[in-house]
Amino acid sequence: MRILFPCCLLSGFLLWTISIAWCEQDTRQTKRPNSNARPTRAEPPGSWDPATEKLFQGDPFQAVRGSRPEKNTAIPSASESTVPQRGASGLVPWPKLISEATITDEIKNLQPEVAQNVRRPGTFKAGGNRKVEKQFAVIAAMFGIVAEYGEPIRWQAVSSGARDAFARAAANAKVGSQNAYQESRTRFEDLEELIRGGTVEFETTKSEESGVWSRLIERRLLMQRIERADKERIKPWIANESEFKQNRESLLHEAEMIAALAEIFYQKEYEFYDDDDFVAYCKQLQKQAQELARAIKNQNLPAVQKLYGEISKTCSACHEGYK
Repeated sequence: MRILFPCCLLSGFLLWTISIAWCEQDTRQTKRPNSNARPTRAEPPGSWDPATEKLFQGDPFQAVRGSRPEKNTAIPSASESTVPQRGASGLVPWPKLISEATITDEIKNLQPEVAQNVRRPGTFKAGGNRKVEKQFAVIAAMFGIVAEYGEPIRWQAVSSGARDAFARAAANAKVGSQNAYQESRTRFEDLEELIRGGTVEFETTKSEESGVWSRLIERRLLMQRIERADKERIKPWIANESEFKQNRESLLHEAEMIAALAEIFYQKEYEFYDDDDFVAYCKQLQKQAQELARAIKNQNLPAVQKLYGEISKTCSACHEGYK
């Protein structure tokens, strides 16, 4: 009897403890918020303040400030806004081939040469027109590169119109007529104004010829520019160390011109543009011109002389196969 009483007391104490725990657990569970229950919303106000009331009165579009966006105007992504403009043969890395300084200097250097041939109608009609044809063709090519440059550069805003205008003037200068002289004279005045930093409004066209190199500029005229660089400039300027040092900046100019013009030579629709061998010659010439530019920058005359010889061989081999 003495042993049974403590055991009963202990069992009762355990049952009482367990009951207390269950009650506390149940109480905690009932206090948890119901995640599926709808939140309590505040009652709407009976009236609005005067400033808010005005928002719901009249035409809401009258309250909108600024102009409305154009319909169907897509906002370019960051990658689209940095993509350079597309040339006829695809994306051309013009900044890697020719610098802005070379482009602007080429255009500026041609200005006094054009001036000599358009000073008087008689000079123009006596053969000056043929020189103007070449000069305007190169100027048109430079503006064509500016139009596709893909980076901010001088004359970019007028580049397409200038390209087309000088290309037309070059084509019309084949004959020494009075009309051709007047057009060439007008283009010369435009050129002077651009070089001075003025503004010229060129007529913009959307013809099939616009933007297609082969329909704008005769390739032979640009090839003659490389021949001039070869015979009249590079060859005498690398004859010795003294000439090389004196004309190093001009040599770099000529090397970049060759690299850029070589890119134009196989643009779409020029003759042989889809001929693998011809394209290979153009790309080889371009690569050699870029290597020549690096050697000039490094002031390495022996390397410059060697590369000049390679460029001459490439030109000769191409002329043998494609006359």
